[in-house]
Amino acid sequence: MKDTTEVSRGTVEMVKPVEAANWTGLELIPFETIAERFLDLDEDGKQETLIVAFGRPFVVEGKGWACPYRLTAMGHDRVSLSGGADSVQAIQLAMDTVHNELGVMARHHKITFRGTSDFGFGRAATPASEDGKCPVMS
Repeated sequence: MKDTTEVSRGTVEMVKPVEAANWTGLELIPFETIAERFLDLDEDGKQETLIVAFGRPFVVEGKGWACPYRLTAMGHDRVSLSGGADSVQAIQLAMDTVHNELGVMARHHKITFRGTSDFGFGRAATPASEDGKCPVMS
């Protein structure tokens, strides 16, 4: 098993996002890694590491906030973007999109995180209170 404890910090790259996902109109976007997760990928019996990295959200003038994310595995490096009304929503939507993309990938490859098929990128939500009171402030 590979040592996956190294975390990239403080580096701002300018990268070209996947054209189909580039709603920003920018040819190159900043990618400063703020969080990474290392997943195990079984490609025809060969163990690989699938790296999911999230970049620092940034403002796209007149279009809102963008959160770049990167999937790296099997010699491929793919950068895409999710957009939101603010930086928090952009991050949430990036995580939700990554969850969906990994679900599609998992149809073709065995992907695990710490031995489970739960990648941990599902939509963040707080369950509604059944008594109608605020679950945080009540």
